[in-house]
Amino acid sequence: MDPAMGTILEGSETVLVVDDELFVVSVAHDILTRHGYRVLGASSGPEALHLFQSWPDLKIDVALLDIVMPVITGPELALELQKIRPNLPIIFISAYPEIAEQRPPHLRHLQFVSKPFTSLKLVSKIREVLDTPQHRDASTQI
Repeated sequence: MDPAMGTILEGSETVLVVDDELFVVSVAHDILTRHGYRVLGASSGPEALHLFQSWPDLKIDVALLDIVMPVITGPELALELQKIRPNLPIIFISAYPEIAEQRPPHLRHLQFVSKPFTSLKLVSKIREVLDTPQHRDASTQI
């Protein structure tokens, strides 16, 4: 990777990663911490909600949510998180195709990274969402 590009993608923000596959949480954690981010992980929607309800002032700059999870799906979790923290940027991850037209219609407009993701795709999307105000607004509208 171009060293200059790596600097552009570096961050110090806190990312919440929620996925029922612990391997995905672990991989995202490794990628993001290598780029300077702080990472909190949760293996379910209820666990992530508990985190926000127990520590409402916890600094989280962006949430990375799996779309398909048991008990509470990613979009359902996003709606609940919006009630607690309306301006929290949200990025969905899923094995759905990266091409919006190939995803279910109700998921086409969301900020999205397909699994499996590369380091570059993941950190690029996070930087895009964190650095662009209009994406911040659009990313949370479910």
